[in-house]
Amino acid sequence: MSEALVKELLAAREHHRPVAPPSETTPLSVAEAYAVQDRLRAALVARGERVVGWKAGFTNKAAQAAFGTDEPVCAFLLASGVFPNRAEVPFARFVGLVVEAEVAFVMKHDLAGPGVTPARALLAVAGAVPALELVDFRYTGKPTAADLIADNVYANAIVVGAPMTDVAPLDLALEGLVYELNGTVAATNTGAEVMGSPVNSLAWIANHLGARGLGLRACDLVMSGSVSQLLRPKAGDTVRAAFTRLGSVSARFP
Repeated sequence: MSEALVKELLAAREHHRPVAPPSETTPLSVAEAYAVQDRLRAALVARGERVVGWKAGFTNKAAQAAFGTDEPVCAFLLASGVFPNRAEVPFARFVGLVVEAEVAFVMKHDLAGPGVTPARALLAVAGAVPALELVDFRYTGKPTAADLIADNVYANAIVVGAPMTDVAPLDLALEGLVYELNGTVAATNTGAEVMGSPVNSLAWIANHLGARGLGLRACDLVMSGSVSQLLRPKAGDTVRAAFTRLGSVSARFP
């Protein structure tokens, strides 16, 4: 079943088409879903893709409740999906574009669990940058958390701001965000929305990957989770996230 599912998920990515969630026919456990994700990652790497980091999803209780889980989820990031600040990212790249404002960490050292604390995680970080995650809602119907895990938690692209900021002296729980759609403020939030602090998310990712026999590597990008509400831009729209001390990042979707 997993091989057929991986082929179906690969085809949905390649042709930018929606796909029914696996749970409509054969429900997956979380462990089975991560096994599918691992096979999907291997298939994409075999096609020439390169993994450049990891991300956390469902980093607040509301998102977890919406998908019937009590913990965050994890997924990989591909080099082909990394865009620079103020990029124009084709709207046609997505089945259903949704944009999240996030704090992205840049790793200085390798890091993997078990037993990684937020303080230990911070020591392995070179710094942080403002970022947008451009997720692609490819499933039809009502997918479960396991469905999303199998399809790499809707990962499609990220937009990375610059320059990198040293976060060792900062309390990222207090990092403020002004989130804009076409120049109009859509929301204001703080980093505390992400598991109490984006650093807590980083530690969770390291421990989660360690339990799967994986880990963060030096120079990896780590997307820590959505700081604010999800925005659903239309073709031609611009999204901008301005953080208090990390700076701003924006993207347009022609």
